[in-house]
Amino acid sequence: MPHVLIIEDSYLFGQFVCDAAILAGARTVEVAETEAEAEQAATRRVPALIVADVRLRRGTGVAAVRRITGAGGPIPVLYVTGHPEGCDGCPSADTVIQKPVSHDRLRDTIQRFITRPGRSVTH
Repeated sequence: MPHVLIIEDSYLFGQFVCDAAILAGARTVEVAETEAEAEQAATRRVPALIVADVRLRRGTGVAAVRRITGAGGPIPVLYVTGHPEGCDGCPSADTVIQKPVSHDRLRDTIQRFITRPGRSVTH
């Protein structure tokens, strides 16, 4: 079962994403509130999926994702943000969902990422 790294600086929304990820089939989740915390978390355990906000109080999810994937190779990324314009320059394969988002849509989108055929999701 996959591990999901959530990069989100809002405690309540982070818990909302955790719940959606667990219901989608994630075995474990970890929430990081800053770029630095996200990088440390990805070093401790390589995620099968990253769910990231674009803007954080300290840094950006986009910068954290670039460093994590630059160091560890390709990892699917789902951006969930109130600022989709901040995703300029994000790889086109990444998905961007604008807040507010329903729990069902978020869960279903995460589930598609972690059950994608041909992907190893045992991280």
